[in-house]
Amino acid sequence: MATYHLSLKNGKVGTAEQHADYILREGRYSGGKRAEELVYKDANLPHWAMSASVFFACADKYERTNGRAYAEFEIALPNELTHEENKKIVNDFVNKHIGNNKVWAYAIHSKPATFDYDEEQIHAHIMFCERVVEDGMTKAKSPSKFFKRFNPKNPQNDGYQKDRRFSGFVESKENLKLIRQSWEDMINTEYKNHGIDKVVSCKTLAAQRDLAAAAGDEDMVEFLNRTPQEHLGPALAYKTKKIIEENGYDQENIDNTLDKIYQMSTKAFGVIIDKIQKAHKAAELKYKKQIELERKEKEYSEKRLAELTMSGEIIRKDFVKLLGSVNNQIKYNESAIIRIEKTITPIDQMPSKVLNIMTSGRFEKLQKEGEAIISLKTRLKEILSLYGPKESMPNNIRAEYNEKGRAYRILKADYEKQDAEIRSFISSEAGDKWYKKLIKEMLEQSKDMENQKLNLLKLNNEYRELRKEIIEVGRKINPHLHYRMKSKYRAPELGNGASAIFDARNDINNLLRNIINAGRENIKQNKMTVDLSNKNKKNNGWEF
Repeated sequence: MATYHLSLKNGKVGTAEQHADYILREGRYSGGKRAEELVYKDANLPHWAMSASVFFACADKYERTNGRAYAEFEIALPNELTHEENKKIVNDFVNKHIGNNKVWAYAIHSKPATFDYDEEQIHAHIMFCERVVEDGMTKAKSPSKFFKRFNPKNPQNDGYQKDRRFSGFVESKENLKLIRQSWEDMINTEYKNHGIDKVVSCKTLAAQRDLAAAAGDEDMVEFLNRTPQEHLGPALAYKTKKIIEENGYDQENIDNTLDKIYQMSTKAFGVIIDKIQKAHKAAELKYKKQIELERKEKEYSEKRLAELTMSGEIIRKDFVKLLGSVNNQIKYNESAIIRIEKTITPIDQMPSKVLNIMTSGRFEKLQKEGEAIISLKTRLKEILSLYGPKESMPNNIRAEYNEKGRAYRILKADYEKQDAEIRSFISSEAGDKWYKKLIKEMLEQSKDMENQKLNLLKLNNEYRELRKEIIEVGRKINPHLHYRMKSKYRAPELGNGASAIFDARNDINNLLRNIINAGRENIKQNKMTVDLSNKNKKNNGWEF
C-alpha cells in the first residue's frame, strides 16, 4: 500500500508572510538546499497583491489579532507519477475543494526521503484565505477592507464572508472527512489510469485491518497489525539521519547505530524500530506473494507447456517489466535534471543573486519594496485622474488616497535610505572584492552543473532509444504462441548507468535470436507460423 497523507492546519496572525515565503521558496528561503526542493508554484491573488508574500503580509496586518491569517492543506503526492502529472492532480484538488473565488498559493516540493535515499518525498503545501471573494480577484476590495469582519447589512464597506466549511468547528470536521476521502479517490484513479498496481487509503490502520480480515487476506492483516508511526519532526529526523550516516545501517553496524539513537532519543529509537519491523513485514509479505505467484506459474507451465517451451505471454510480460524499469530510470534522470537546473543561475541573474547574498536578503526585499512603491504611486495617479483634486473626492476615496499617500511617503523614505546604505557598501573596496569572488564561484558552479546536466541528457537519450527497441521487439512477440526454445530462456534486465543499456541490448538481441530459432523449429515440427519481421501483423490487442 502506498503512502497517504493529508492534513489541514490553521495559521496565526503574524506568521502568514513568513510561511508563504517558506513554502514558495522566496525571500530568505530563495537559496540553498530548500530552493532546490521546489518543483512548481502557483497562486490566485487579488489585483493589488504583487505576490503571495504581499497578500499574506496584509493578512498579518489587517486580520484581527486572535484570528486566522490562513489555512493550509499539506498533502503527500504519488512519487510514481511525473511532476507534470502531480501538478495536474494538485490543480484538480484546488479547483474542487478551494475554488478560484478564494485567494490561494501552493508549492510542490520534492526531496529525498529521510531514511529512504532512493525514494523521492514529493508533497504539496496549499495556503489559502477562507474569505470568499464574490466580486472576483480583479475587483477585490483593498487590504484595509478585505480582512474586515463581514457585515451582511453593509457588505460593500466591510470585509468578505468566511467559508464555514473551514472555519466552523462541526462543518470543518465533517468537511475534512469528505476531502480526505476525495483525495484518496483522486490518487487511486490516477494509479488506475497509469496502470500502477498500488492504492492509498485515508482509513486508519485498524479500519484497513478490518477490511483485510473481511476479505480473508490473512497476510495483509498481519502486515497491518502495527501501531501508527510517530512523526519525528525536522530537527529530530535530521539528528537521527546523521547518526545512521555516520555509523551505518547494515547488518554488521545496526546494533551500534540503534544504541546511539536510543541514547539520543527514545522517540527516534521507537520510530526506527517501527520502520525496520514494517520493512521486514513488507519483505515477508512480498516474498510470500512471490512464492505463491511462482507456484501458480509453475503449475500453469506444467499443465500447458512442454520442457524448454516458453509462453509468448510470459515473454511479453517480461518486456513490459523492462519497459517500466527504463521509464522509471528516465523519470529519475528527468527529476535529477530539474534539480540541477534549479542550481544553475543564468548569467543575467547572477549580479542580483550575489547582491542578495552580500546583503543577507536585503537587496531582494528592497526590490520588492521598490515595486510596491511604484504600485502605490500608480494607484495614487489613477485616483487623481478619476476624481481630480482631493477636495472633490468622495469621503471614502479621499480616505483611501490619504492612506496610500502616507504609505507611499513612508515606503519611499525608507527605500531611499536602504538603497543608499546598500550602494555605499557594494561600492567599497571590500564589497567590490567580495562581489567579484562570489561571481567567480557562481560561474564555476554553474559550469559544473551544466556538464552534469549534459551528461544526464545524453544518457536519457540512450535510454529513450532503448525504450524504442523494447517496444519494437515486444510488439513482435505473439502472446498466443508457445515458443520451443533451443536454449534456456532469460528475461532481459536493467541495471544502472550506461553499461546497463549495453547489457540490456545484448540480452534483448540474444532473446530475439532465440525466439527466431524457436519459431523456425516450430514451423518444421508444428506448422506454426512465427513472423517477427511483419510490422503490419495484427497482434490481437496487445499494445505497449
